[in-house]
This record gives sequence, structure tokens and C-alpha cells, in this order.
Amino acid sequence: MTISTYLADVWSATDFGDPELSGYAEIQMRKDTRIGVQMMALLSLVMQLVVAAFILSRDLGGVYLYTNIILVIFSLHILISAAFVDDVRTLHVLGMSFLIIGALAITFLAHRAGDLNIGMMAAIVMLFIAIPLVPWALREAVIVVGLTYLMLTSSLISVPGRFAPGSLWVLQTLLLGAAIVVVVVAGRNTFIRKQDIRTRFELENAHSEMELLSMQDHLTGAWNRRFLDENFSDLARQCAEQKTSMHLAVLDIDDFKGINDMFGHQAGDKILISVADTFVRLLSGRGRLVRLGGDEFLIIYYGDDLDAMIDAAIAELQQGAVTAQLLDQRTVTLSAGIASTEPGQLADLETLYKSADRALYAAKQKRPLAAGPKAALTRTGTWSL
Repeated sequence: MTISTYLADVWSATDFGDPELSGYAEIQMRKDTRIGVQMMALLSLVMQLVVAAFILSRDLGGVYLYTNIILVIFSLHILISAAFVDDVRTLHVLGMSFLIIGALAITFLAHRAGDLNIGMMAAIVMLFIAIPLVPWALREAVIVVGLTYLMLTSSLISVPGRFAPGSLWVLQTLLLGAAIVVVVVAGRNTFIRKQDIRTRFELENAHSEMELLSMQDHLTGAWNRRFLDENFSDLARQCAEQKTSMHLAVLDIDDFKGINDMFGHQAGDKILISVADTFVRLLSGRGRLVRLGGDEFLIIYYGDDLDAMIDAAIAELQQGAVTAQLLDQRTVTLSAGIASTEPGQLADLETLYKSADRALYAAKQKRPLAAGPKAALTRTGTWSL
């Protein structure tokens, strides 16, 4: 990696050149930045309380105590405010405000005392040391270091002759050294952080893909029983909340074993794939297709046009190339049992499945559907492919 490429990469903490990855990084950086700002404020709060105790023990005067109290209140304000901010840039502004107010307080006390003593120089260096607590990218680090440096320098030399030239030169040396260290550390931390975010993003995507694959049937691409078990409750609750009916259709291909025996398993697999592809495409976000095993499928559907969707799927399958290969030798039929809930009723998988399966059995036996439980409204259907 060249220096220019490295600098371009660490210039922004959330720009990865990929919108999805950048969005993921934004979420991660929001949390890390909030923690960094709060940690900086908390450390300042603890330090100011220690300084307050020192001021009171030495009776240094009211101006020191009042300045200390203001800094305590400001640190507490930053600590609390950061907890309620969700925007990374706003958190950056809070952090910058904290550093600038801190620099102002130090210079105010220096002007008041008329001397840059070792304690004030140490406070300035500690202010710079606190900067890397917030996960600034190189861009933000340069801005915050530049603003803090300019604030300290301009305010200290604003009154000619107020401070000894030797003290100012020592301070300048300390400021420049601290600034260089902070910028280098910020760039290095940003590089490491972005590499970590990339790795986590890839791992989480890989995990999600593995989870997705574990819930899909390897032959047809339809969902499998694991998906049904883990997601049916959420789908049922969404239907109930939206006051829509949930339909559960159990369907399979009649005498599928006979098809496999006559034409071979490869032909049977082509039929299953064709059926799954057609229904998945026509469901179009209004439902899910689950392969229960063998030639048995289950459709979870929410809406009022399930019959129309099935008719459209059957029409496509009747015109499909797979069915055309078998047309002259035998008829392929698809039977279905359908169970539905009332609009707004919370569906129960076991109840709906038993009702739909009973309806499917009646369809295959070509007999009227017997009365069933009131929990489900059932009907049957048989279509030639």
C-alpha cells in the first residue's frame, strides 16, 4: 500500500467505497465515538474533582474554583448529552467543543496568573493526550488538533510580553510534538479500526449467508422446515397486526413416485424445480414457499388473492418446457389443501397445517371435504399441469 493510498483510506472513518459497508461502519462508529466522548468527559470530570480538592486545600482563590466548577458542569453536560446523540458528526462536535472549552479554560487561568507554570503546561499536554480517546479519523484529528493548537497559541500570544519567551517556546515544542503524535496515532488507529470493521462485516455477511443457506432447500431453493419453525410465529404476528388473513396451502404432485419410476429421478427433480421457481416468483413478497420434503410444498400467503396466484402459477406451469416433455406420455396433476384464518386472527401453525393437510387428503381422494375445526376455513383444489 502506497502512502497516498494509506492516507486516502484513513482520511474518513466511514467511507469504504461501498454503500452497504459504509452504512455498517456508520453504526459501529456511532457506538465507538459515543464511548470515546463519554470516556474523555468522564476522565475530565474525575480530574476536575481532584483539582477542586487541591484548590480548596491550598486556598488558591475564587477564580480557580469557579473555573473548575464550570469545567465540572461542562464535563457532566458532555457525558450526559453524548448518551442521547445518534449522529457521529454531532458526537464529533461535542468532542471538539470539549477540547476547545478546555483549552480556553487553561489559557484563561494562565492569563490570570500571568505565568505559564509547569502545571499549566502539563494540563495542555494532557488535553492533547485525551484526543485519541475519541476514534477520530485522520480528517477529524487534523481539524481538532489544528483548532486546539490555534486556540492555545493565539490566546497565549494575544497579549505581548505577558509570558516569558522561553515558556512560549517550550510550550510550542510540546504542542507540536503532541500534535504530531496525536495525528499519527489517529491515522494508525483508523487504519486498524477500518480493517477490523471490514473483517467483521465480511464475517457477519458470511454468517448470514450460511444461516440463509441452512434455511433453504438445496434442490429447489425454496425455504425448508427450519425456516418454517423459526419464522412462522413472526409472519403470523405480522398478519394479525395488519388485520389480514393468513392462508396456508399444502400441495404436492400426485403420484410423484410413479413419475420418478417412469421417467427417472432427474425428470422428477426438474418438475420440483419448475414448480418451486414458478411459485417463488409469483409470490413476489406476499408469501413464502416451503419445501416440506419429497414432493410436498407449503405456501404461507397473506392477502385475498391466493386462488388467483395459484391459477397464474398453474397456467405458467402448463406452458412450461418441463411439463411439455411429459405431455404425450402421462398427465401430471397438482393437488392442494388450503386453510385460512379470519382477518386479524393470530395463526397457529399446527392447527392450520392439520386442516390444510386434511383438505389435501380429501382432494387426492376426490371426495368432499368433511367439516373440520372452526379455527380454519378450508378448501381443496386439483390442477393438471
